[in-house]
Amino acid sequence: MIWVKIAGVSLVLAMIVKFEWLRLNQGHTRERATLIILAAMGWVAALLVILFPEMPGPIMLIDWLYRPLAGLIS
Repeated sequence: MIWVKIAGVSLVLAMIVKFEWLRLNQGHTRERATLIILAAMGWVAALLVILFPEMPGPIMLIDWLYRPLAGLIS
C-alpha cells in the first residue's frame, strides 16, 4: 500500500514538473534548475512523511534548538 502512495506522489510530481517545464522558455536555465531542485526537495519531503508518519515535524526541531535559550531570556 505504501508503494501505491509513493507512485501517486511521483506521478503527480512528474505531471507538475512536465507542465511547468513546457511553460518555461528555452533560455531560462536557472528557472528550470530551480524547478527541478524544488520538486526534488518536495518529493523527498513527501516520501519522508509517507515512510515515517510518526516523525516529528520542523516545529519540534526549532523547539529543541531554542529551548536552552528560553531560560536565558526569562
